[in-house]
This record gives sequence, C-alpha cells and structure tokens, in this order.
Amino acid sequence: MAKSNQCVVIKGRKEGISIWLDERADFEKLKEQLQAKVSGAKQFFADADANVAFKGRLLSEDEEKALTDIILSETTLELSFVETEGYVPASAVPAPPPAESPAPAPTGTQQTTEHMTAFYQNGLRSGQSIRYSGSVVVMGDANPGSEIIANGNVIVLGSLKGMVHAGASGDSKCYVSALSLMPTQLRIANIITYIPPKENNAKENKTRKKTRRPSYAYIQDGQVYIAPLWD
Repeated sequence: MAKSNQCVVIKGRKEGISIWLDERADFEKLKEQLQAKVSGAKQFFADADANVAFKGRLLSEDEEKALTDIILSETTLELSFVETEGYVPASAVPAPPPAESPAPAPTGTQQTTEHMTAFYQNGLRSGQSIRYSGSVVVMGDANPGSEIIANGNVIVLGSLKGMVHAGASGDSKCYVSALSLMPTQLRIANIITYIPPKENNAKENKTRKKTRRPSYAYIQDGQVYIAPLWD
C-alpha cells in the first residue's frame, strides 16, 4: 500500500508531465493531494510542455475531467492533450480482408456520440502514441509506427499512416477522418480493416486512390467503409 502522501507522484518527461495515481487510493483523496501538489509546484507546471499523462489507474471521463480541472485552475498551463491508461493496442492481430468498395452512403438515421476533444498541435513520429478517453484531433501527419487510440472520433489534419483505433470503448458510431487516410491498421470499436499496400491489383489500387484524398472511415452494417469527405 502506498503511503498516504504518495498517492500522487508528479514527474517531468520529454513529452510533458506524467502524473502517477495510486489505483487503491480513494478518488477524493487523490483530488486533494493533486491540488496540494500542483498548488505547491506552480513554477514546475509553468515551465512544462502542455501534455499531461495520467498513469497508474483507470479513469472515467468524469474523473479525468475533475483532475484536469484542478490542473487548469491551479496553473497557467494550456493542455494540448491528455493521455490516460486503460487501452489495449490492436497489435499482433491477423489482417482481415480490405474494406469493400464502393462503400454505401451513411444512412440518414446514423447518429454520432458527443465526446470531449483533445487537440494535438504537432505531427506524430514513429513510436509516439496518443491515447485519450474522448475524441482526438491531430494537427499534422501521423507517420508509420505511430498510434492513436481514442474512445471517440479521430481526425488527422494531414496524412494518417500509423495505427488508429476510434471508438476504443466499443462505440461503433465513431469515425476516423484524415486528409490522406492510409493507416497500417484501422479499427473502429471492435472491427478492424486495413488499407492494402501498393500492388498490381486493380481493386486494391482503387481503394488506395480513394484514401489519398480527404476521406473518412465509418461502420455500417457491421463493416468498415471508406468514403470521400466531399466529391
């Protein structure tokens, strides 16, 4: 059992700030200790990058918001994105057949789910990962070897060439959108697809051509489909 004064441990890291939370501690106690430590270390937060990672325990969306609100109220920090634990990367999964083409138009009754949104104001290099309990907007490219996992939607304002998982908590109403949608693996809720590599296959090349322009992936009738954002 962690000592009562060690339920919250704050450390600096290259990407920003890491906040370890004791998974066995009462959440109200965690809030009290986080507020006390943040209030006593405002200079540390003022000089840090605006990325925060909560480690050590699973957080609900409400709990994450409560902790984030404490940081924002006690410091001048402006958050780019918040990373939380509790996600399992969709790795080492055999590749299923590519998404069928052409995709049917989304039905008129299709609805989306509202989520908190985190904005990441840089591109992602190989080995970098974003994991968030809401939706994620990346203002740049997500390069091969990068990973984006979100309970909500994923929007990349650039080329998406890494692994992406939207609706990670099981929400099949979520979508993935990019200016160039060519991920190594694309997953929405529990359904996985992939963009085929460049080959001498007319059908697969047609799919790749479609994803090089602004497009989005969504689930309909139990399948992942890809459609252009505009004609």
